[in-house]
Amino acid sequence: MVIINRRVLFLSLILIAPNLRAQEFNGFITSDFSGVLGARTQPASIADSPYKFDFNLINANYYLTNNIGFTRTNAEGTSLIRYVDLDPRFLHANVGLGGLSAMLSLPRNQGIALQFRLRSVSSVNDLSPQFITQVNRFTDSRFLNTTVSNQKGDFATSLWQEVAFSYAFVKKDDGFHRWKVGATFKLINPLANVWATVQDIDYNITGAGLAQFTNLEAELGYSSTLDDFQQFDGTQSFNRLPKGTGFKPGGDIGVVYERVAYREDPSGNRETRLKPDITYEFRLGISITDIGVMRFEQGSAAFAATGILPNQGDINFDDLFGNLDSFRQVRDSLETVLQIQDKSGAYTVTLPTSLNLNYDYNFWNNFYLNVAGRFDLTGLIPADYRVNYPSSITITPRYETGYGGFYLPFYRNLDGDSELGAALRYGAFTIGTHSLGSIFSKEKKSGGAFFSISLNQLKANSKKTYCFGSSRVGSGFTRSQRTPLYKRKKFLFF
Repeated sequence: MVIINRRVLFLSLILIAPNLRAQEFNGFITSDFSGVLGARTQPASIADSPYKFDFNLINANYYLTNNIGFTRTNAEGTSLIRYVDLDPRFLHANVGLGGLSAMLSLPRNQGIALQFRLRSVSSVNDLSPQFITQVNRFTDSRFLNTTVSNQKGDFATSLWQEVAFSYAFVKKDDGFHRWKVGATFKLINPLANVWATVQDIDYNITGAGLAQFTNLEAELGYSSTLDDFQQFDGTQSFNRLPKGTGFKPGGDIGVVYERVAYREDPSGNRETRLKPDITYEFRLGISITDIGVMRFEQGSAAFAATGILPNQGDINFDDLFGNLDSFRQVRDSLETVLQIQDKSGAYTVTLPTSLNLNYDYNFWNNFYLNVAGRFDLTGLIPADYRVNYPSSITITPRYETGYGGFYLPFYRNLDGDSELGAALRYGAFTIGTHSLGSIFSKEKKSGGAFFSISLNQLKANSKKTYCFGSSRVGSGFTRSQRTPLYKRKKFLFF
């Protein structure tokens, strides 16, 4: 019989999904003023964009949420606490870093965009409610001397590079109804993957708060792109990215319907009338993003545990895992108490394929209300392992002009996590958080932040071809008057 302190089990989970970093630019990305970033969830959004061009210098996003544990800060410092309940467990996280990306508007309300990104997504799926709980033998006697069986769960973390080219156009605009269509072609370079599948864990909780294991069947592995690094099975430190397996195709598709509303602003400079930058009353959008799979080879230390070796006696995993520095050492230590087999060959991992639904209502006077749904489709993709965004609904009231905006997204994923975020855009800069609670609460179970720096220019705004637009609206490139239409026709096609 094998004995393991529950602390070790929790730390093992964290090691399985390293660099946990599933919201993305929440509240801001669905705006027409998100420019090139908006093509990530809806490629059709760049058709008839309010921008002549949008050049993104750098952008970054990270988010983590879970109901496995939280951090608590007090006078004694910060400690990690596990939840004491029997709710189904989940963990979702992502991180993205991009930049040197651009969107350009073309004649006839067309648009193109080119993006470069580094992305990582981590997922815990189908994790049994009692897989991880906190046991304190002095205060939680209800958990002591109990038997837990048939615990299961899937874990995966993937890292990849991405080059994306988007094209969108207005298919129809009769003055009342407008249809936009867009698609993104991606080249995906899978860099690394770490995964684990737990088929069955059975254990008894003792009066001392330890877990006595009677069965343990699981598979743990990683991609061969990590073999060279000392944390897995090599000698090199993590001072560079893995080489990757080579670029393979992927893509996004999207359609947008807009009910056109030509509402004019009051008279502006030189007694001209100004057109609004956003000319729809409401907008409906649907898209499928991250279509494709990543392919890897199993790492040299990947293994499957098919049960506990006979006649083991009581072994404390605190001692067994006391001085381990690599995945290989974890395997070698487990091999002394578990039945171990090699894992080899090729395997596939999903991209975080999602169905995205969007409704945006334009109250005019620069006020909007957006309702966005993201729904996980990875269960429909034939692959060995999956990383995914959680299915979720986000409701965002916002106020924005071409030069700035304020966003207040309320997010709810279908695993049960709710977050209130906030974001601010001013000129070239956008900054926000997915979770205000992660900033102000002393007990943190989630966290997220994003920022973007973009140089962009709004299209000319005046109806008369010989007049300037309004300087009060400006752009993210400069707070000067917009380019007059008669000059605009000499440059950039529009």
